[in-house]
Amino acid sequence: MKSINANSNRIVTRLLLVTSIILINFSVSSAAGPLGLHFKAGLSTPNDQISKVYSDDNLTSNNISSGDFLTENADLGYHLGVAARIELASMFHFVGGIEFHRFPRSEFKIKDPQTGEIHQFKSTQNIIPIHAGINLAFINTDLLNIYATGGFAYNYISNSVDYVSDESDYSVPLDMSPTDSRIGYFLGAGTDLDLKIFKLNLELKYQHINLIGKDSGEPDKKFLAVSLGVIL
Repeated sequence: MKSINANSNRIVTRLLLVTSIILINFSVSSAAGPLGLHFKAGLSTPNDQISKVYSDDNLTSNNISSGDFLTENADLGYHLGVAARIELASMFHFVGGIEFHRFPRSEFKIKDPQTGEIHQFKSTQNIIPIHAGINLAFINTDLLNIYATGGFAYNYISNSVDYVSDESDYSVPLDMSPTDSRIGYFLGAGTDLDLKIFKLNLELKYQHINLIGKDSGEPDKKFLAVSLGVIL
């Protein structure tokens, strides 16, 4: 299963890279407009599965049943990002970039199968999507641009796990700094307001980060990102 997932990751990643290179080459040679750089920051709202750091495969391979692993919702997160926009036509833009999303705290509990004692842990999730997609404008004037956006992303996911109480003597048989990579997609909408010196941008994106490459029993992980930015 893991080899199949790894092959799927490699294939889709290559497709993303090749598609991006083709679009960029096409854009450079025949784009109707110049390159724009989009800098943004905002809030990220996770679903209730973002805090599930370990999949069922991780747990069972370490003799922990999924019933002994109890998760709680992750706290509201934040993000920073930068992207390039290249005009392919008056209503279409190619977009590609990188973002950093952090969910600073979530908690989970593990029940010791030997003693029945419950031990509490805290975790921080960092998600780095490298994305490529298309913006389709519905309204495009000199002052205002309203668009829908969508595309795919390669997501690097890192976690940092620690005990809530330093006094705990329970030695968890799990990686305390697990990392993963997954292929996902994003859908959203946004608007640009042209202030002449720069464009002010407001964008809403729904991101599903583990569409492809999941372990067995791994839940769908999604979040909603609202960002405010400028385009130069």
